[in-house]
Amino acid sequence: MIPDSPQRQAEPDATRTQLVALLRRGTSTVDELARSLSLTDNAVRFHLSALEANGTVARMGVRKGPGAGKPAAIYGLTVAAEEAFSRAYAPVLAATMLELRESMSKSQLLGFLKRVGRRIAGTNESSRGSLARRVAQASSLLNDLGGITTVEQSGSSYRIVGTACPLASVVKTESCVCAAVTALVAEVAGADVRENCDRSGRPRCCFEIASA
Repeated sequence: MIPDSPQRQAEPDATRTQLVALLRRGTSTVDELARSLSLTDNAVRFHLSALEANGTVARMGVRKGPGAGKPAAIYGLTVAAEEAFSRAYAPVLAATMLELRESMSKSQLLGFLKRVGRRIAGTNESSRGSLARRVAQASSLLNDLGGITTVEQSGSSYRIVGTACPLASVVKTESCVCAAVTALVAEVAGADVRENCDRSGRPRCCFEIASA
């Protein structure tokens, strides 16, 4: 079998990038997207299916046209996809930390961050079951927030080890934000947690959880 050339491999990505750019402006039907990109309806459906599968696009309802035909499905970007385009989170968080640092003592700031972490944990389904299960749920939540973590077990103790920190861009200058993540892990795991993150170079998470 002859592999596709790099140019042919890049064509689907280029088309999907154009589709996403159009959908960032507002929801559209297959027919509207096809006209904008000079593609057939079937070609647009093919690419939309791929974007639906990876969570970028979703059906948002239907739109009835002027005729008596079947209503057309409306497509739009998912909330997760919209958030992925925003570059505001890191600078806003960094500026917020500076403001808080100037208006609070260190103990007040740490207490505030811990409450933030517990509040984030509280918005998720409460963790039940064994400590192993609760630790796994805490790791999964960190991954949902943008981290890349795994669980390591040693006897009756556990470690959540990360290769990517969800707050990496801020942690480099404001290491105290780790207090929020530590409180989050402790709340979900239902256990005492000791933070041992590596903040040299590329920040990497590490939370140690011992059984009671």
